[in-house]
Amino acid sequence: MTASPRQPFEQPLQGVRRLFNSQPTIGAGAAAKAVAEDASALVRAEVELAKAELAESVKAKASGAGLLAGTAILGWLGLQGLLLAAGLALALVLPGWAAALVVSVVLLVAGGVLGLIGKRKLATPVSLDTTKHNVEEDVAWAKSHLANR
Repeated sequence: MTASPRQPFEQPLQGVRRLFNSQPTIGAGAAAKAVAEDASALVRAEVELAKAELAESVKAKASGAGLLAGTAILGWLGLQGLLLAAGLALALVLPGWAAALVVSVVLLVAGGVLGLIGKRKLATPVSLDTTKHNVEEDVAWAKSHLANR
């Protein structure tokens, strides 16, 4: 048997015929299953992407927090050095014990003032009025839109 000259072209044309054929190649159930599987895969991929982005963001935040902690420690040490220098400068004019007493009293007064301001700020009540109002608006909006359906 010899092959007809049209035979090599028949196979690619079958795929084209399937595309333009009015009969569906798979059933509605199989198509719905395929769509559900694709949607599930897409959701899983989005969750993995979100995890990766969150991990990267947390690493950057942790690095920034570590740098700020180092800055705070170095600032604290620098402040101690300035206070020591102020005490030594006062010791040129006053006895050493008096210079240390002056620096200590200034620090205690500053600490007391900051403590009073902090206590006053902590005494103010916590207000959730804005959040409560927003939630009430959201619930009302959802009820009005869901009632129409």
